[in-house]
Amino acid sequence: MTSIRCWAMTLIALSLSACVGDDQSDTTESETARGFDYQGMMANYADNVFLPEYRAFGEQADELAEGIHSVQFYCEALNEPGRIADIGRVRYQWRRVMEQWQRVELFQVGPLAANGGALRNRIYSFGSSAPLSECAVDQSVVLAQEEGFDLRTRSVNARGLDALEYLLFSEDLTHHCPSQISETQGWNNLPEQTRRQQRCDYAQRLADDIVDASQTLVEAWEPEGGDYRFEWVNPANQEANLKALSDALFYIELQAKDRKLGVPTGLHAGCSAVACPDAVESPYSESSMSNIQINMKAFLQGFTGGNGLGFDDIFVHEGFPEVMEAFKDAIIDADVRSGYSSPSLLQEMRAQLDSGSAQDCLNATANPADNYPGACAAHAYLKRVTDRLRTDFVTIVNLDLPERGQSDND
Repeated sequence: MTSIRCWAMTLIALSLSACVGDDQSDTTESETARGFDYQGMMANYADNVFLPEYRAFGEQADELAEGIHSVQFYCEALNEPGRIADIGRVRYQWRRVMEQWQRVELFQVGPLAANGGALRNRIYSFGSSAPLSECAVDQSVVLAQEEGFDLRTRSVNARGLDALEYLLFSEDLTHHCPSQISETQGWNNLPEQTRRQQRCDYAQRLADDIVDASQTLVEAWEPEGGDYRFEWVNPANQEANLKALSDALFYIELQAKDRKLGVPTGLHAGCSAVACPDAVESPYSESSMSNIQINMKAFLQGFTGGNGLGFDDIFVHEGFPEVMEAFKDAIIDADVRSGYSSPSLLQEMRAQLDSGSAQDCLNATANPADNYPGACAAHAYLKRVTDRLRTDFVTIVNLDLPERGQSDND
């Protein structure tokens, strides 16, 4: 293993003419480990990256539930004759919450990743084993009118930010369930105002639940709460936590590149058609590309540790500052190239599917600079980052790929 790592590092830094012997390499690695402040690095991530991002999400979630742009404000106006129910305000706040959540997505460690990501999926289930179900939400809207309804009994495919997006942005008030589903029978015959009010009632429950989940997340880290920060910074857990942090950053490949871009564009094995617009993230708000751009910004923060110790400092400590700068440049390029909004990813993929050909998309991945903006070009720029993540990153920081990232399907 040592000789393999030595050979890989030689390919990264052409200035190294040869690798040292196994015994000497082991000694060098041991000295390097002692020379870098890993505990300080983990404390920096806890105090200056994770907790500030989690808290910021909680603050935005509070505003969505009860602020002047809140679901509550909209629902009250909807239910009171003479008041103007401006859904534009609450949609604006939902976008702000989603933008902050897209940053948090890169930092799924500890309590947020525990129990198969149960807390994360409660807040946002996209990419999970139980993604949003329009029918499940429609059923919940009806059931929520009954006395004793308990949101905790509902699956994550009817909860969270994605369910709230469906309720706030979809103008279609008809249900999306098969005819045999008893809860929604007769729903389409209700007056439009009644359906809007009932959907709004359930949206309020969802917004309140997101606030509660965000508080659970922050409290899990706080010293007066679960104090997971102690477990995170504890040197005894250093190796496992460093691996967990590295695995979390692979979100940029497994979700942003593969799931959010690769599947809709047909570039990933998860889509067997010319394009798969039904797989697009945030289809109702059509904010998919914005989500990916924010993922890139958070990934850069995750790589650098913000203004404190981060993985980029390990690159420098190991003697690869040029590789670190090239990696950061690739991240910034991908950030810029994923930041377009018109047409939306949904519209773009519908047009690609209607064309019956993926050739333009394949050309864009081969020559992204000549085909910007566009989802397939953005995918190519993200792949430049994830290729470096799989090679330079894992080699220099001396960590393995996450289990789900052992193969690359595009």
